[in-house]
Amino acid sequence: MIRRAAFIAFMIVVVLAGGCGKGKKNQAEAEKFRVPDSLLAPIAGYHLTVDTYDVIKGGVMGNDQVEIHYPASDVARAIAVMTFGQVKDAYEKVAKEIGRPADGTLVVIGAADLDEYRVVTHKEWWYYGFIKGDTLFSEPFDIMTKRNIANVGYAQRIAQIALNRRSGGRIPLWMREAVASRLAGEGAIIKMQSEEFRLAKQRIDFSPEEVEIAIAEGSDRYKTRIAYYCAYRMLENLLANASMNDVYLFIDKLKEGSSLDAASQAAFSMSYNALLDKVRVDRGPERK
Repeated sequence: MIRRAAFIAFMIVVVLAGGCGKGKKNQAEAEKFRVPDSLLAPIAGYHLTVDTYDVIKGGVMGNDQVEIHYPASDVARAIAVMTFGQVKDAYEKVAKEIGRPADGTLVVIGAADLDEYRVVTHKEWWYYGFIKGDTLFSEPFDIMTKRNIANVGYAQRIAQIALNRRSGGRIPLWMREAVASRLAGEGAIIKMQSEEFRLAKQRIDFSPEEVEIAIAEGSDRYKTRIAYYCAYRMLENLLANASMNDVYLFIDKLKEGSSLDAASQAAFSMSYNALLDKVRVDRGPERK
């Protein structure tokens, strides 16, 4: 519980420094905690090295790769068991494709409720996971499950953590977002949402610069989700003439200390600006 408390304390200090004084709701008195054994059966295959629960502080469940922190409630442990399996599967998928997400244990902290999530991350309900180093602060686990985005969401965010590690934190935001979405199988969701953006009369063809800014800010739902959509299309354009091995070579060169131009020349035989010019989505049919 020390890591959860330390992370939340750190983020609250950051938020308060920005002028946010809203506190978390007072939690109702914890009820006696009972979960049917059938719901806990998957634990046997998790090879847990830590599995603790406190009716006030909540619980921690972890193995050598993944550790999740969850709040106290009458159903929290059952949801945590399911969530641990989803996070574990996402971790293994990411590790196989990109590489180990974290040097040590990857930590996923589930917010107690959306109020806590907003205070700690300064993000809204649609932004389902905030990354800080090798820690992912998630929307409440039960909400991730109800929204039916847990498998995709955890894989997408854990892939971003792995891409940060593999690139030494130097991968461009559009590429990090798009590669992570591709691995997580989020493409169909992103493209489906584009219809919502069109109906709302939103412009859906951002320049590379606009994509980077919107992803970095992550504050406006329309702008941010449209930026994800544009980034995904940029990667599709890139993969029309290159391979994922080329993309990973670009990322590896960045970690070695190469400039964007040098890494792009090594991986794609063109400067980085020429690469952006080739894959950008804000020119319509004329770009080809």
